[in-house]
Amino acid sequence: MKILKYLNALTAKTFIIFSIFSIIIFIIVSLLIYNFTLKVIVNENNRVISIEHSFLKNTYKNYGLNRLINVIKLRAQNQNAAIYLITDVYKNKLSGNLNQWPEDLPDKQGYVTFSISRTLGSEIITHTARAKLFEFRDGTRLLVGRDIQPEILISKALINLMIFMVIFITVFGFIISLLFGRYSLNKINILNREIQNITDNDLKGKIKSNKINKEYRQIAYNVNRMLTRIEELIENSKNISGNIAHDLKKPLTLMKNNLETASINIKNLKAKKHISLAIEETDKLIKIFTEILNIASFESEKHHDLKKINIGEIINKVYSLYEPVMEENNITFSKSIDTNSYILGNRTLLTQAFINILDNSIKYTKNKKNKNIILQCINNHKIIIKIMDNGDGIEQKNHSKVFDRFVRLEKHRNTKGNGLGLSLVKAILKIHKANIKLEDNKPGLIFNIIFNKY
Repeated sequence: MKILKYLNALTAKTFIIFSIFSIIIFIIVSLLIYNFTLKVIVNENNRVISIEHSFLKNTYKNYGLNRLINVIKLRAQNQNAAIYLITDVYKNKLSGNLNQWPEDLPDKQGYVTFSISRTLGSEIITHTARAKLFEFRDGTRLLVGRDIQPEILISKALINLMIFMVIFITVFGFIISLLFGRYSLNKINILNREIQNITDNDLKGKIKSNKINKEYRQIAYNVNRMLTRIEELIENSKNISGNIAHDLKKPLTLMKNNLETASINIKNLKAKKHISLAIEETDKLIKIFTEILNIASFESEKHHDLKKINIGEIINKVYSLYEPVMEENNITFSKSIDTNSYILGNRTLLTQAFINILDNSIKYTKNKKNKNIILQCINNHKIIIKIMDNGDGIEQKNHSKVFDRFVRLEKHRNTKGNGLGLSLVKAILKIHKANIKLEDNKPGLIFNIIFNKY
């Protein structure tokens, strides 16, 4: 009930704030548009009037009063919106479609706004006009103007539109507020989905409190604390596995040495064969424990021997190293490398990471007819290493899982490997503060490794 009350209050508050804010913003914008529109209209009318006024003044100066009277008479008949009047020194009308001189005083630019009466059928209609006044040296006066009633109607239409939009925004704000209230009621479901997503994918993830209402932030905080604790437990388990690997590696090495010594001294071929198999399996275990120790060491970030290196050169060397391997496996191997790409890194570790990825690509392209692997080094705002193959690929949902220790996807169970190669890659890249993203190559897989420039 408390949550519902809070959400109802939130809905009401949101509605009020949104509506007031929207109305204020709209009124301000509308007033600006209204003033701008009027200014444009007035300026355009003034321009048209001024052009006409100048023409008629020049007509008077060049051809005299009679010619001006005839021109005005003709133009007054042909232009409905235009207004003309010319009077003599005694203010008597000489020509034009305006009966009397306006009583209003002109502004500094010589323009005056006044009312005129026009007959439409049997009705007398009052309109608003704007004109420019001029008096010649001999006392003859000239008025040139326009009926601006259409512009007045446009202004009124704009005001009506503003009123309509205020009402519309108010109603729209109410609807939005209702929807937002419903959205707020679903916030707990969002919280639940975030927790579920973290549980299903990456336990290192955290709930972002800015996505959660205040009512649920305490829950999010406690869940994040729990996730941090789980992460610590996982890290401890990794350390334990590293310690176990360290403790077992030595006796396994001794066991291998003893088996090799026994193999030399035993002449029974059957026994010798069994001992060789035992040595082989022991060697595999030693390699696994060695990789576990390496991963544990890298994940602890004890390696800080990072220098400015040209990663393009490393990629070139890896390419040269793998050319014969690719040829042996009938794989088309190509490259596109920017050799002027510098990062802060460790040559040995990065070489190992690229080797692991290439080994992975070779492993999963063997069954293809037209096999190809491409190496790219792209130097843009970031340095991106792309390793592309047309192998079996990996489903999108499993992209993050392949970097976990001992992970073997179901369809790759029969393929040789211990599920540690890509875990080692991830650990090495973590030291370099680099990101790795998988992308579907349709078919195959693209490894995108992203470094910061040095």
